Amino acid sequence: MDKKYRIAIAGLGIGQFWAKGVFKRKDCDLVAVFDPAYKTRDYIDKSLFDRPGLLIAQSYDELFSAAPDVMIIASPDHLHCEQTLIALERNCHVICEKPLAPTVEECKKIISAAKAAGKFFMTGQVCRYAPGFQLAKRLVDEGRIGEIACISSQYAHNYHNAAGHDQWRKDPQIGRETFLGGGCHAMDLMRWIVGEPESIFCVENHLLMPDWPKPDSAFAVIKFHSGAIGKLFVSSGVNAPYSMRTEIYGTKGTIICDNTSDHLQIRECTLEDSGAKGDFAKIPVKIANHNFESEFNEFIDNLKNNTPPATDAVEGMKTVAFAQAGIASARSGMPVKISEYL
Repeated sequence: MDKKYRIAIAGLGIGQFWAKGVFKRKDCDLVAVFDPAYKTRDYIDKSLFDRPGLLIAQSYDELFSAAPDVMIIASPDHLHCEQTLIALERNCHVICEKPLAPTVEECKKIISAAKAAGKFFMTGQVCRYAPGFQLAKRLVDEGRIGEIACISSQYAHNYHNAAGHDQWRKDPQIGRETFLGGGCHAMDLMRWIVGEPESIFCVENHLLMPDWPKPDSAFAVIKFHSGAIGKLFVSSGVNAPYSMRTEIYGTKGTIICDNTSDHLQIRECTLEDSGAKGDFAKIPVKIANHNFESEFNEFIDNLKNNTPPATDAVEGMKTVAFAQAGIASARSGMPVKISEYL
């Protein structure tokens, strides 16, 4: 008989969407959940967790009384390191939401602990599971647009009513950086599609959300080891719909995609050379911009097949280093090499 994995979740904002993926698998049981605002947070769909045998824990520590095999950490960013280290000490495999941690130093602690525990670890980089981005990655890998020369990506989101439980995102004592907390989505996407960045020059301002403690918007230019160059826009204060529009310019064509669009656009030089005229071709894609179900399925398949997750703790750290270098550049006014933060 196949093993049935026991799953626990810490943090039920994003965590409740991971739960839906757990419930769809016959080889997994959600055995315990914890959120400090479970009773008062209207955003949590409590009907999901009204199930016989499911522990609604009163503390993070109580989760472990249910003996989980896998801990999903979907808590605020600044809790990731501490909660991950505890879960690994308690003999759990771990899925930790992005960003892996607020600093590279904390990421390195997680890497060491995961290695010492011998447990599987996944950093939740959900953009890699959005169908539009997955198709773009496949087309690039197939050489459909040639060698990537330039990429432009953005994380544009309106956080004015999204400060989180106890307003943790705008708490000056926590000091959450928008460029990391939100921008890591676009940075990880760039790394996945183009390869590793070499250096970054970033500028920030603080005009859209002046009552928040950290800059709310940034532009950055990036040089990649491959020779490609990139442009990145990150903002948590734009008065506009959420968008991660990404444009990929290759030596043989162009791809335009978004995780909120029902199609991907592609323009290939081979078509132009053959005499075809007109605009981009459109390829329909499913909209699944927070495809936690696919992430979870891949992790369980990793466990079953004994294959390490692609977005392990090292991958999570590299994206955090990318962001830390950008923040350092904005504060210094100078370009920064990513290697300085690895």
